[in-house]
Parts: sequence; C-alpha cells; structure tokens
Amino acid sequence: MLIQSLALTDFRCHASLHLALQLDAPAGGVALIGDNASGKTSILEAIYLLSRGVSFRGSSPSDVIRHGQAHALVVAATQQNGQSTRLAVQRSRSGFQARLDSRSDVTVLDLARAFPVQVMDPRAHRLIDEGPVHRRRMLDWGVFHVEHTFIQEWRQFQRLLRQRNAACRRGDQAQLRAWNPAFIELGERVDAARQRHLEALAGSWRQRVNTLLDGEHHPLIAYRPGWPRQLSLAEALAQSEQRELEAGYSVIGPHRADVRLQLDGRQVRHQASRGQQKALVLALLLAQLELVAESLGHSPILLIDDFSAEWGAGMRERAVAQLQQGPAQWISTWLDAPESSARPAQMFHVEHLSHPAP
Repeated sequence: MLIQSLALTDFRCHASLHLALQLDAPAGGVALIGDNASGKTSILEAIYLLSRGVSFRGSSPSDVIRHGQAHALVVAATQQNGQSTRLAVQRSRSGFQARLDSRSDVTVLDLARAFPVQVMDPRAHRLIDEGPVHRRRMLDWGVFHVEHTFIQEWRQFQRLLRQRNAACRRGDQAQLRAWNPAFIELGERVDAARQRHLEALAGSWRQRVNTLLDGEHHPLIAYRPGWPRQLSLAEALAQSEQRELEAGYSVIGPHRADVRLQLDGRQVRHQASRGQQKALVLALLLAQLELVAESLGHSPILLIDDFSAEWGAGMRERAVAQLQQGPAQWISTWLDAPESSARPAQMFHVEHLSHPAP
C-alpha cells in the first residue's frame, strides 16, 4: 500500500498540512527537510498513527492534538495494486476513531493489517543496546504480517501468561500445573513462528549489513527462546516450578525470548558504534520488510526520522542506495538538504507544506 497523499488538521504544530507523493517510483524515497521544531517528525508520527493508533514517540495520545483544539485528524489516500483506499484517524482526548473507506467500525488491528508501517527513529539503537522487549516487538510485527494465525495465538498466549502469573503469585501449584499444557502448546507455536521468521530474513540481513558497512564482515543474528535450548518447554517448566512459585511470576517462556546480534564475533551492543548499530537496524528492518512485502503482495511503509544522524556521507549514500532497491516506500526527515549522492526522489521543505493557524 503506497501513500498518495496525506492531510493533517490540528496535528501537533500543524494547523493544516497537505503532502502529495508520486507513485511511479515509490522506492525512490521522500525527504522532508526543515529546521528543528519545524514539524518534520510530526508528519512521520501522523503516518504511524494511521497504522498503530498511537505515536512512536511514546507520549500521551492527547499530545498529538494542537494546543487549544478538540481533536487531531489525519487522512491519507493510498493505492494498492491499482485500488484506491482512504484511511482516516481522528484522535481526541478521550480516544480515537478510525475509518477505512466507508467503514467506521475500524479497530487498531484493522489499521495494522491494512497499512503496514515500520519506523526507525533516532532511538533505533534501543533495538540493540536495551532490553529484549524492543527486539521481540520488532520480530512480532513481522510475524504478524507474514503468518496470519499468529495474532490469535499470541493473544491467547498472553491471556494464559496472565493466568499462570496469577497462580504463581498465589503460590497455587495445582492451578499452575493445570495451565501448563495450554501454555506449552501455544508457547511452542509462538516460538516456532518467530524462529521461522528470523531464519527467513537472516540471509538478506547479512548481505545488507556488509553492503551498508562497506566491507567483509561476519554478522550473526540468532533467536533465543525463553528457556534453555537443550530442554523442551515442558521440561524447562518442570525444572523451574519452585523458582516460579517463589518469584510469583513465570520466569521462562516465549515472553522471555530474545534476538542477539553479533558482528565479527562480538556482541553488537557492546562493540559497535552508534552509526554501525543504526546500519544494522536498517538492514534488519529492510530484510523484514522484504518478507512482509512478499507475503502481502504490496509495499509496506518505512519511516526514518533524522536520517543523517550518526552517519557520514558514505554511509548515507549506501543507505539511500539500499532503500531505493528495497521493498518499501520510505519517507525520511533531514535537517539539511541531502547531498546529490544520497538524494531521495522527492524532497519537500516542511514550511512549504504546513499552513499556520489564522
């Protein structure tokens, strides 16, 4: 699904904004150029809102509403395989409403399925050097779009996890054991889906890493389930039962899974520079988006905030080349206009798009 046009009303600092994009070369990319606090990131945030119903900034939902206004509105016209679709999300302080064409009973899950969007913001290094929750979310986003039964299994597993945790808190051994068979069955399904997804993207990721870092490196990506590899989940649960009852929560399972990245035999989180980490994250997102595009049969969207941060001219040029050959329509923000060797197909100065309040 490709964005053809985007309109914002009372969104962050934008009283009114309209952006029209070319669709003949979506992978050519879009650069949004402007000074700090000019509202560049807000445009990416609005696109993300159309897919997730929330901001990627982690702020309160009401923060996207322009000061003094009752609600913010984001509307996009999109095309998918020659078919046009109109998406709209209105965010008020009490919640949000969404529409897909004439449908008004639209959920966040509907938005996510209809409009797949990934983002790489200046905190992209969190995917590598912070906790595993960030890596699990990235992995699960891709599995969600590739394996259509995954969301139901993941939700059922989350409900079982809450019930099992409650039994641990109460110290109820009998109830804990009663939940184990379903926990094992769904946990193994979630685990297997994640492993398949990571194995499918690993080769593309390695190639992209070497291209971006411009050398012969040895990148390694590995999935770690939330229990010892030499044991089945059932065996691991049996061995950890007393520890879980004492801790008051489930200490093993897919909710404890992680993705580890190495470069030339060293853990990336400890050895790689921020610029290298950002390159590894971009390679990972592009490899994942490639799988998603193949599964869905149309282009997802990649948002890149503060494109040039942490990267020199050579890295910027290689990154743009990768994006232009990649599977996604990509929209990026820049403080200054890109140099000619790293220039997206379309460039807009944000001050020319936004109309101030009267």
